Formats: sequence, C-alpha cells, structure tokens
Amino acid sequence: MNLFYFGSALNFAAIYMIAGTGGAFSIKSGNLNFGGEGQIYLGGFITGIILAGAKNLHPLIALPLALILAFLSSGALALISGFLKQYKNADFLFTSFLASSAVCPIISGLIQGPFRSKTDNLLATQFIEEKFRFGSILKPSTLNASFFIAILLCVLFWYLINKTSYGKKLTIYGVSPEFSRFAGYNNSNFVFTSAFVSGGMHGLAGFFAVTGTYFTCHENFYAGMGWTAFSAALLSRANPLFMIPSAIFLGFVTTYANRYAFLNNINFDISSLIQAVILLIISFTLFKKEKSYAD
Repeated sequence: MNLFYFGSALNFAAIYMIAGTGGAFSIKSGNLNFGGEGQIYLGGFITGIILAGAKNLHPLIALPLALILAFLSSGALALISGFLKQYKNADFLFTSFLASSAVCPIISGLIQGPFRSKTDNLLATQFIEEKFRFGSILKPSTLNASFFIAILLCVLFWYLINKTSYGKKLTIYGVSPEFSRFAGYNNSNFVFTSAFVSGGMHGLAGFFAVTGTYFTCHENFYAGMGWTAFSAALLSRANPLFMIPSAIFLGFVTTYANRYAFLNNINFDISSLIQAVILLIISFTLFKKEKSYAD
C-alpha cells in the first residue's frame, strides 16, 4: 500500500472528524450549519496570518493563540446566523450558507492582496515556520498528531451530547423547540451556543489544515472540506463516536478517488460523484424511516 496516500487519507479524515463534529452538533440542535466551507476558510486564514507574524514567539504561545482566534472568529461567523434566527426568525441553514458564500471571496481577495506572500509565487499567505508545524508521523504523507486530537474531540463531544444535562436538553430542543420551551428550557441559549460551537469546530479544522497539511493558507484550500465533513456527520447520524469511522471512510473515498482520477486523466470530480451517491442513499433511508413512523 502506498504510504503517502494511506497517510493522506487518514490526515484528511482528521479534518473531516473535527469539522464534522461541528456539523453533528448543529444537527443535534436542529439548526443545520451549511456555512462550514467559509468557517474552515476563515479559521485557516486567521491561523495563517497569526503564525506568519509570530516568528519571534514560542510555539507554546503562538499555536494556542492561533487556535483560540481561529475558533473564536469562525464561531462568531456562525453566531451571526444564530442572532438572525433568534431575533429575525431567519432560517439558520440559509443564512449560514449565505454568510459562508460572502466571506470566502473576501478572504480570497485578502490573500491575493495585502496578505499574499512576498517570497512565493502561490496565491497564499506566507508559509509558517517549521516550529509551528505538526510533524508527519507517517512519512512521506502529512499524517500528524491532529488525527489523535480529532478522535479525542469526537469522544469528548459524544460525552457532552449524551452524558451531560446540556447535551440532553440540546437534543430535546433539536427535536422539538416547542416542547423545549414549554419544559422551561432557555431556547435562545441553545441557538447561540450550538451556532458558536459548530462554527468554532469548523474554524479548528481550518487551523489543523494549515498547521498540519498545507503550512500556509492558500486560496480556496477549503474547497470540498465543509461538505465532506457534513456528509460524515450525516453518515454518522450525528453521533460523534460514529463520526470516527465515517470520516475515515470518506477520507479514503476522497483521497483514492482523486488518485484514480489523476492517474486515469479523468477531468471531473469523481470523489464528489461518489459522495453524492452516498448522500442519496442516506437521504432515501431516512425518508423511508420517517414515512414508516408517519404510517
């Protein structure tokens, strides 16, 4: 087995796990976050510019700083949709997608303009220094420690959703906001916290994409990541523990499908086609189950 593609598949699976956990959190709340692509891009951009300008800082200071700011910035982007839902009764799915669509060209413009690297020909920010990079644990691939961090996050979110009072109330709110309100729960708290955490987890995925895979924020690096992560969330039925095999499965699907397309000169995105078939099957299964409940 080619170690480069095997390690790359696991590496992208880690990114899908982290972002997919944010997607699963939004599914549990009933407020579907379709802005994952822009939130990943924003988190990666913040990480890239912070670490590029932190050459004199110790990694134990610079990396946590970039991580926190990536989480907060992407969380704040998703929180906009939360406020619009709470105070304007706007559809969260729609506004999160619009916010993502709006922020992506802005970030691309900044990368092409004032934040473009002066020493490279890429449309990207300056490469981060070696001391800020997560080293490979399976060379020559970029598989790194973020894979184990992603698994840990999946376990922590499973515990949060299934074993804490907040998680159980959030699930009830996601199933029936009316019942949640009549039960005396603070629904606005669920709207804001689920939006912020979901967006923040996507920003965290952008952080690890920059520090462990690309080592820079290049234009449109996020393409496909958000939707694949959301596919993993759907495939796992929004269960963070099942997110682990779901993300690994999609990591191998996307990596080896793209490898096959490259080696056979296929000029369309075969991995997206396979992913669409998987989503169609999932949706059909869910539709049949809902129909049987109705009967």
